[in-house]
Amino acid sequence: MSFVIMEESEIRQKAPEFQTTLKNLEEQLISNTLRLWGGYTYGGFQPGKKQFGRTTWLPYLFADEADDILDSHHGDPDKIGDPFPAAYYWGKNSFRQLFTSTSPTATPVPGWKTILQGGNPTAIGTMPKSFRGAIAGFAFGSKSVCVTKLKMQIGARKVPITGIEEIHNFKSPVLMFEEGFELDEEEGFELRGYFEAPGYQRVIPKGFVMYRKLDLVLHE
Repeated sequence: MSFVIMEESEIRQKAPEFQTTLKNLEEQLISNTLRLWGGYTYGGFQPGKKQFGRTTWLPYLFADEADDILDSHHGDPDKIGDPFPAAYYWGKNSFRQLFTSTSPTATPVPGWKTILQGGNPTAIGTMPKSFRGAIAGFAFGSKSVCVTKLKMQIGARKVPITGIEEIHNFKSPVLMFEEGFELDEEEGFELRGYFEAPGYQRVIPKGFVMYRKLDLVLHE
């Protein structure tokens, strides 16, 4: 996996080749979506009838390590089978999560924890139905980044461990892949990170998402 870490504000000015990467990734996603979603045309940000639309990566397309989708109901204490207390407010329509030895699940820190996984309501760990996307990289929106390594799996494809400790040299770091990765609807997805310390982290996927039904992006 080839990538570069840089300030998010410098992608356009100092790394124009990644603008080309993003353009190619977008064109590939649109082309494949046209092929797979027969009968639909591309409608951009304002799709009409029988058109699929485009948006950004949204939190509620993912779930946390405890299989709780990052939507408006994340952490609700009255959810059936939800063991979390009323104070569990992070992750509501947000990529901000608390990673400790007890949160989102009881796993050691320092150690590996799941940062994001597919948020399909009927099959956690896979991407939701009627969404297709492409990941160009990840932005790290926390003042203090606790993650030193990443690994990722998309379907049967396993992306090997990648060290990212140099991320501490940046104020608003973003990790950009040279090629990017396409995610199909109902395909397995998991992003894991090695945490050297506990803390709140905001790891935000960068890229594009295509949706088949407008009402899927009108409510959270």
